[in-house]
Amino acid sequence: MNRRIILGIAVASLTVFVYTGVLTPLLRPLIALPEVPGTVPVRTFAILIFSIGHAIFALGWRHALAFFAITGVVSWGYEHVGVATGLVYGNYYYTDVLGPKLGHVPLLIPLAWFMMIYPSYVIANLIAHDHPTGSPGGMLRLLWLGVLSGMIMTAWDLVVDPFLTSGPHAAWVWVDGGPYFGIPVQNFVGWLLTTFTVYLIYRLLESWRPPIPMGRLSRWIVVLPLIAYGSMMFVNSFEISPQAMHVIGPFVMGLPLVMALTRLTYYRVPSAVPTPRARQSIAAYDDLATSMRIRQG
Repeated sequence: MNRRIILGIAVASLTVFVYTGVLTPLLRPLIALPEVPGTVPVRTFAILIFSIGHAIFALGWRHALAFFAITGVVSWGYEHVGVATGLVYGNYYYTDVLGPKLGHVPLLIPLAWFMMIYPSYVIANLIAHDHPTGSPGGMLRLLWLGVLSGMIMTAWDLVVDPFLTSGPHAAWVWVDGGPYFGIPVQNFVGWLLTTFTVYLIYRLLESWRPPIPMGRLSRWIVVLPLIAYGSMMFVNSFEISPQAMHVIGPFVMGLPLVMALTRLTYYRVPSAVPTPRARQSIAAYDDLATSMRIRQG
């Protein structure tokens, strides 16, 4: 698919999310904007399509699909074990609100993990080394990037979990409750463990074979995942969460967002991007280098 089409789909999806989740609630007292039917499902899939599309453009097809697959498999695995045993996140179970399940976990859950794992990855990269993609450095740096990315992702759970576990439309139920809006502290430790695992596996792949974007990563393209993260912060903090989230949300999600926006000013936009032929040559060189290392070993 043409890179402009992929980027266009990502931008259109993010626009739908911002329109339904941010602009409509803000402007509703002043002007009656057309409502989009099925708001919650539309928002979920809009931000998911954005994350997939932007990842394909910024990382390339192979890395984006690998990132998506790693996220889906790891998150489903942790969630399935978590529901069955209570060892990962605490004692909980999913209701039927989120639709059909694979094992103990709704099929929508692994998709929802990726829709925010990718923007959190970009934010962590900007904070750590002023670039939206890539995992440079040795093992210690990869571990640090995994922890940082996991903390940024888990900040979202601090905001969204209180809404999705309360009221008549609760998506999952905590059997034993907990000190944070009825949520156990173990849940957030489990989130850190899950996201750290996803990021570490993907970043190991990325350090071995760096991603090659489909096009030039200008600042306006790089800022799009930050807009997605910030829009999700607004939606979960001010529209569909307990009033305490009005304070908690902007602090826990706003801090990494502001840091990433600040670091974005130091980002040096690449002067050029490899052509398709150059990308093929780079891939061929990587394959040759890998085979040489195997032979030498």
